[in-house]
Amino acid sequence: MKATYFLTTLLTMIMMKPLKAQDNHSDSLNASIVLNKLLTICKNVDFADPKVKDSGMFYKAAPYIVYRGEDKKRAWKDFANYNNQSEKKGVDEICYKINSTVNQDSSYKIIKYFTEKESEGIWHVLMIAYRKKGFEKKAAFAFLKINNRFGLGDID
Repeated sequence: MKATYFLTTLLTMIMMKPLKAQDNHSDSLNASIVLNKLLTICKNVDFADPKVKDSGMFYKAAPYIVYRGEDKKRAWKDFANYNNQSEKKGVDEICYKINSTVNQDSSYKIIKYFTEKESEGIWHVLMIAYRKKGFEKKAAFAFLKINNRFGLGDID
C-alpha cells in the first residue's frame, strides 16, 4: 500500500513539472504578445481614426494597461478606462514612457522573463534591452494576469 501511494505521488509530481514549464512558456509568450501590441499602439497612432480626435491618441492602449488608481475594488484587478480623465492621463503617460524608451529602438530584445509573487498577484516581468542615443539601456515591463488576460502594470 505504501509503495502504491509513493508511486502515485511520484508520478503526479513528475507529470506536474512539464505542465508548470509549459505554463511559464505560455505566460512569457502571452506577456510578450501584449508588450508587442502596446509598443505598436503607442508608436503608430492613426490620426485618420475619428476616435483619436474624439477620445485621444492612445485610446487603443487602455485595454492592455492595468488600473492602478484609488478605487480599491478595481486597483490591480481591472484594466484602464480611457473615458475616465485620470485613467486616460495614466494611459497616455505610459505610452509616452514607452515611446521614449523601448520604442526608440526597433531592434529591442527581451533578455529575461521571470515571475514574482506580490500582494497584487503574480507579476510576469519581461526585461528588455534597447539602445537610446547610442547607449544600451534596460527596462522591466511587469504584467499581471487579470481574467486570463495580461495587462501592463508597471515599467521600471
